[in-house]
This record gives sequence, C-alpha cells and structure tokens, in this order.
Amino acid sequence: MRGAYFFERISSYTRFFSYLRGVKRFVALKLLFLSLLIVTHGVPLHAQEAWKPAVTPKREYRAVWLTTIKNLDWPSAAATTAAGEQRQRAELCAMLDTLKAVGINTVLLQTRLRSDVIYPSLREPFTAFLTGKEGNQTTTYDPLRFAIDECHKRGMLCHAWMVALQVKDNKYVDPAEPAVVSHLCDMVREVVRGYDVDGIHLDYLRYPEKTKGQDQWRRDNVTACLRAVYRTVKAEKPWVCVSTAPLGKYRSTARASSQGWNAYYTVFQEAQEWMHEGICDALFPMMYYDGGNFYPFVDDWAAHTYGRHFAAGLGIYQLASNELNWSLHTIRSQMNYVRDFGNGTYANSACGYALFRAGFIMNNTKGIRDELHHLNGSPALVPALTWHSSSRPDSPSAVSFTLAGDSIHISWAANKPISQQGNKASSELRYNLYCAVSNPLDIDDASCLYLIYQSGPMLTVPRLTRTQDVTYALTAIDRYGNESRPVVWHLKAKKPITAP
Repeated sequence: MRGAYFFERISSYTRFFSYLRGVKRFVALKLLFLSLLIVTHGVPLHAQEAWKPAVTPKREYRAVWLTTIKNLDWPSAAATTAAGEQRQRAELCAMLDTLKAVGINTVLLQTRLRSDVIYPSLREPFTAFLTGKEGNQTTTYDPLRFAIDECHKRGMLCHAWMVALQVKDNKYVDPAEPAVVSHLCDMVREVVRGYDVDGIHLDYLRYPEKTKGQDQWRRDNVTACLRAVYRTVKAEKPWVCVSTAPLGKYRSTARASSQGWNAYYTVFQEAQEWMHEGICDALFPMMYYDGGNFYPFVDDWAAHTYGRHFAAGLGIYQLASNELNWSLHTIRSQMNYVRDFGNGTYANSACGYALFRAGFIMNNTKGIRDELHHLNGSPALVPALTWHSSSRPDSPSAVSFTLAGDSIHISWAANKPISQQGNKASSELRYNLYCAVSNPLDIDDASCLYLIYQSGPMLTVPRLTRTQDVTYALTAIDRYGNESRPVVWHLKAKKPITAP
C-alpha cells in the first residue's frame, strides 16, 4: 500500500506543478523539495492530512448550496397532500441537522429558480417542484419561512439564493432593459422585506456565454443590475449580506491561463470591480476545477477583494462517478489550501468555502460528510460586514448561570442592538456560548466556541465534566457580525455552584 500511495502522490504533484509555469523557478524548486521531503519520510501525505488535528479559524464561511430545482437536494418529491408537505418539512429538518453536524454555518437556499419561487409571491408563480404543478402553493407551510426558521434554530444563517437573469428553457433576460432590472429588484425587495433572511445570493448574474460584441457595454449592464439590487437590499436591511456566484476564473493571469472560459470575457461579469466599487459584500466564485485551473485562481480572487469577502466555491459534485470521479483527497487539498491561505497574506479576504451541493453531503459521496466532520472540528462564525458597521454591541446583561444536576441553565436580559446605518438598526441580537475545560478561555480561540447564533434569552446545555474546572462565556453578536465582550463564569469541579 505504501508504494501505491507514493506513486499516487507523485502523480498528484505532477498535475499540481503543471500550473507553476509562471512561478519563479526557485519557488517551484522549493515547493518540490518540501513535497519530496514529506513523501520520503514514509508517511503518505493524504494519511497525514486525514489524521492531523483540524485547526479551524474562528471566522469563515462554511456554506452549502441547497438546490430546489428538479428536486436535486430538497424536496426529494413534490407534495400534493398535507401528509406530503409534512414529509417535506421532516426531510428538510433532517438535512439541516446533518449540515449543522458537519459544521456548515451558511445555507444558500435556492429561492428563485427560473422565474418561479418557493414562497407565496405577488409577482412570480410558485414552483412546480414543491407541489407538482406550477402556481399551486403549499397549503400547510411557507417553505422559505420554514427553512429560515429552522436554520436559525440550529445556529445557521440562511441566504436566499436567487437566479437573476436566466429564465425557463435556458433563456436569458437582458439587463440592458430597465424593466428587467426593476423586476429583479422587486423580487429581491419582496424577499428581504417579507423574510428574516441573512443574505441575498445572486446566481446567473450574467449574459449567456455565446453572446458576442459590445463587451464593455454588456459588463456595464450587468454591473448596473447588481448595483440596483445592492441598493435595494441595503435600503431595506443593510445587515443583509449581498453575494454573487461568478464563474470560477475571473480572467487569465500572469501565472495561469483561463483557457478561454472566464467571468470577464465569456459572460461579462466584472466581478472584481464589483468588490472594488463596494456593490457586493461577498463573492462565491464557482471554482469547480482542480490543479492549475484552481490554485492560482484562488490567489487571484483573494488578492482582489478590496476588503470584502471571498469564499471559494468547491465542486464536491465532481466526486461522483458520473462526473469527474475525483478522489476525496482532491477536495481535502482544496479545502486545506483555502483555509491555510486565509490564515496567511490574505487573512482578511480569503474567508472559507461554499460547497456545491447539499445532496452529496447527505449521500456522503466518497466520504465527504465524514471529511467535513473532521475538518470542521469547531463551529465558526461568518466574517463580519465591518464596512457597514463595526460597533460592538453591549455585553449580555443580567446573566445568570445555574448548575442543576448535570445541566447548566443560562439566562440573560434581551439587549437592544446598537449597530445601525442611518435609521436602519439590526432587528435583534444573537448569542454565542464559549467553554474551556481546565484551560483559560480565550474567545479568539475557535476551539472554545460551543454554540453560535443562538436566539435569547436562555439556554440549557449539558455539564461537560464533573472532574475538571470549566469556564463558560456568553457574548452577544449583532446582524453585521460584530461581537460583544464576554460575560464569564467559572464552574469548579465537584463543587455545586449557584448563580453569582
């Protein structure tokens, strides 16, 4: 087996170094030396990765696209009865339980498909994928409201994933038309105003790839469309994150060729300029490639965020045998690269990943669910939207920690949020719980995170141990992601403690 691992690693590194043509020779030689050093020490590299402790950052996007079109992820079948709708609800809850268990903190829920939607809309028909017939609405629940509430119960954020310019039969509407932009803004406003979403995520914000001519005019049209959507969202709720999913390669760089398929020239997405102008809070580029088509473009996106957020879209669907049949090691390497990259030069720009799509986690394709459970050893908060607000909320007040048997009861007074922009204050605060056994508690240490984005004003958690001292801390976090200073409580081993 060791020999097989060795030759597999050599093959992997040969593919990896194929993208280094533009890198200076001494850098390539240094990387090659380090790679061979690891291999010749006798421990297969992917075995090392599989068993090394996962060091997780406190803040990163761990997002997943949850697809509703064609019943790909959820629901698995349309419902024509109340019992069928109950099965849809139960199925979604089971899916969210699984996603939470593997560390996902952001669900990109497909809300607008191809000019049809998963909620009761005044402007577009209800999708047939939930009820079997377009225009028929679910009668016992609102799928979007239910999904948002269930995500929030589990301490996960929910972004409404909305297809912008592609409609039925793979046709597109033209953002050069004012009516097209106005209608899209109306759809976005309807969702933001009517639902407690944490984000609006735009897909297919582009022209079709075979469009020719008037390149900059087309880019300007797409940019103007995003600008209008961004202003619409921020006028309603400035804490709602606006993100987009451009093609995975912006354009060719000095280090790597996009091989004629990129956001800038192929579909007229001037995505890096969106960040520069400040009309996009986060980019989730669809980087469903490997080797020279992946790694240098991660660097390129992260180097051009202009202080906004970038999370690499990873194609876990490529693990499937009917796709590219990637090994699990391919995704593991990409996730580790993005995470390590985010801890380095671009620590404030490279902010995690988004996985396409949820069904492959549920099916544990090639062991991806188990891998996520290992790699996401601690919960993670999403990065804060500090360009909208950077004010810390007040710490929780009137906090009471009470030991009752093997349970810890925590209660506090509800805080009033202070983060605001103009007259728009965030609607409420959420709360994070930290704990540390024996060791001092540091809220900047991700390993101390225990529960995130909890609604107030009380929690009950199990006592972690009777034989060691445990320190707990409670913080408030506003809708922009700004966190308060902690309120700390120490529980001594084997000693009954009452609330201070």
